[in-house]
Amino acid sequence: MKTLYTDLQKQVNQALWKLTQSSMKSASSPPNLPVSTTMQIYWPTVYQWALAQKWVGSLVKNFQQYLPVQFSNIPQPYQGIVIFQVRKDSELQSVAIDYSDSSTVNLDCAQQVRLYFKMQYLCEGYQLAHVVPGGFVPADKNLYRHLPYLRHQRDRKTFTYDVYGRFGRHLGTAIRTQAVEILSQQHQFRYEGGLKKVRYLRSLQEISRSKVCLDLPGNGSFCFRLVDYFAVGACVISYPHRTRLPSPLVDRQHIVYCREDFSDLLDLCAYYLENEVAREQICQQSRHYFDHYLDRTQLSQYYLTTIHNVLFC
Repeated sequence: MKTLYTDLQKQVNQALWKLTQSSMKSASSPPNLPVSTTMQIYWPTVYQWALAQKWVGSLVKNFQQYLPVQFSNIPQPYQGIVIFQVRKDSELQSVAIDYSDSSTVNLDCAQQVRLYFKMQYLCEGYQLAHVVPGGFVPADKNLYRHLPYLRHQRDRKTFTYDVYGRFGRHLGTAIRTQAVEILSQQHQFRYEGGLKKVRYLRSLQEISRSKVCLDLPGNGSFCFRLVDYFAVGACVISYPHRTRLPSPLVDRQHIVYCREDFSDLLDLCAYYLENEVAREQICQQSRHYFDHYLDRTQLSQYYLTTIHNVLFC
């Protein structure tokens, strides 16, 4: 069992390393996937929860650009998880994508599949070598339609807001309420947001007009909001994440982490508002990270590369 764990871990590490190497190429270049043309994906026609499409829809759409995808009646017994199958020659393997807000692995499901992508993947990992980080996705596929305009607006630096962060009031309530109260009660800078959401396009426009954006957890450590921020290229100050992406975020490079008690939140906001060079470096790196790891093409490439290297090498 220990040897099997070690072998699987090596295969997973190789897949993650190849993803890192691919990031050196232009994000707009066609992906060079090490995927055999004999591979075929079988994707479920019906999800356990219809809204799973929000998390996995862009993945399967991009899979179809590189491999044959056949939609099949694949049982979906697990809440918050999509099960699909991959065939190469006569070998058929099951793969899971766990998009749930929980950072706990579904052990029943993990025993049934050869590879388990976990979107809310704990920083410390798991005692299961075939459980790997699943990345994360934006709140809406329409982000890509508006992204050129949003980036142009952000690059103009015609800011309307100093610090920005809108959040729903029904998720992560205690943490969100504490942070919003701290920002709302201070008078050092202008804070826009609070516990009231607006329509999606308006929120994206507000992000592009803000010097600093705040990321807070909801039910899970990662929220769609973080990916939206990175896509636009925002300077993000965040509550510490308990989970990680396939390529870990680096504090003070891609993102700025505050303390869990928010004791340094105002000081961090003030620092990045006053120091344009430091702020814009974070912005450039967050956008670069999105383009090379979270963009729908790059994330799909990571999934296919990992599937190929872990299951069929």
